[in-house]
Amino acid sequence: MVKTVRVTLVRAAVVVALAGAGALFGVAQPAGAALPAATAPAHSVGSAARPAAAPAGPQPDPIDVVQAYFAALNDDEFEAAWALGGKNTSGRPYDGFVTATQGTDQDVVSVDSVVGNKVTVTFDATQTNGSHGRFTGTYTVQNGEIVTAAVRRA
Repeated sequence: MVKTVRVTLVRAAVVVALAGAGALFGVAQPAGAALPAATAPAHSVGSAARPAAAPAGPQPDPIDVVQAYFAALNDDEFEAAWALGGKNTSGRPYDGFVTATQGTDQDVVSVDSVVGNKVTVTFDATQTNGSHGRFTGTYTVQNGEIVTAAVRRA
């Protein structure tokens, strides 16, 4: 049951991340979005530019993003963890991120608080050698992705 919930959360987070990336790179445009200048109708040339459309649909809850991130790490789904914010918080390229996180067998996470888009957690990291480390950290989430993290040993 827990594994099923983790996999579902990770899959949902990956879908959200990929949908956001698709919208960012113009793969999917919301209805009514302005056409790029190269394909705009001739009669609109010289008219004022329209502001960028706001992201379509509701944004995922920051707590769900952080929980999906840890679930991905626990399930060795490094690409999903990277997409959920590992790329923003690790300070390493993808290969270094994978190498650094492979030494952790499991993170048991407790959410301490959520204030706006900041999620504060405490977690016990069990290493593959059986040792433990207890940490506390605050993860800032924007648009379904962790953008910063401040983590320290507790």
